[in-house]
Amino acid sequence: MHTYSAPRAVTLACAMCVLAACSSDPVHRQESFDPKSPYQYRIPAEPGLACNAAKLTLLGQGYVIDTPSQNQLKGSKSFQPEADRHVILDFNVHCVGTRNGTMLYANATESRFDLKKNSQSAGISIASVGGITLPWGTSSESLVKVAGLTVSDPQFYRRFYTLVEQELGINSQR
Repeated sequence: MHTYSAPRAVTLACAMCVLAACSSDPVHRQESFDPKSPYQYRIPAEPGLACNAAKLTLLGQGYVIDTPSQNQLKGSKSFQPEADRHVILDFNVHCVGTRNGTMLYANATESRFDLKKNSQSAGISIASVGGITLPWGTSSESLVKVAGLTVSDPQFYRRFYTLVEQELGINSQR
């Protein structure tokens, strides 16, 4: 009859967890490079006009815009879904001219932040008496990024492209 000691069982459990973590597929293997990507959309307009329509679309939805170049823009919008949670949606658009219009390359990233509270109380240690904690201290709060991801929902981008087409006066047939 075999008996296992607690340290041996803990070591075995830790080893199994490490092996399980190593067996998951790396993220790059999940990248599909799908030709029907929601991140690109052809518009029958000149790049400058298409990018301006994208800019007006984002402005109309409450995004703060930064325009690093004529055919590129970045938008940012903040949300606070809960008292201790903050979400930032960053939207990037590149407008590239093609022989029959413009290809819009758009992607959005969502970053989530949680409010973390840190409390510190003052303490003094005297060798003969021991440690003494004094009744005053400091407390601070900070937003800590807890998650970030690229928005991959095709309907999210579909809504954006539809508004860009409306801004250009194009009736969407897609």
